[in-house]
Amino acid sequence: MRPTSYVPIGVDVPLASWGFRAAGAVADAVVVGIATYLIDLTAGIRTHTGYVYLDLAVSFVYSFALVGFWGHTLGMAWMRLDAVDAVEGRTPIGPVKAAIRSLAAGLLTIIPIAPFLDLLWPLWDRRNQTLHDKAAGTVVLRH
Repeated sequence: MRPTSYVPIGVDVPLASWGFRAAGAVADAVVVGIATYLIDLTAGIRTHTGYVYLDLAVSFVYSFALVGFWGHTLGMAWMRLDAVDAVEGRTPIGPVKAAIRSLAAGLLTIIPIAPFLDLLWPLWDRRNQTLHDKAAGTVVLRH
């Protein structure tokens, strides 16, 4: 585990490790995948492109709403993770930062290799941040 000296001032909770973050992300991908599939069954989207757009929209809304108002997604809650402001350490981060974070994550998924780089970035980052965390000015803590 990395030193907690990079945690925002006044926060005594350690930064989330890559393993816990990855496990939460996999759980969230399953939730989003099931939701996308069920919406697709109802809406009857017949093209691959339409399905990809639907998946991006569901992923954005899921992440934005849950992180913006609760501070975590279902996968993050399962792993006891919270997204907080990188400077102040407050939770939840609020809808504006959550929207930036979710939009950055979504944009990274449409660029070849970028999703893998985003997922692996915390392995060498001193604050265990992903690229979408950096875009929004957030860190993820484990409690």
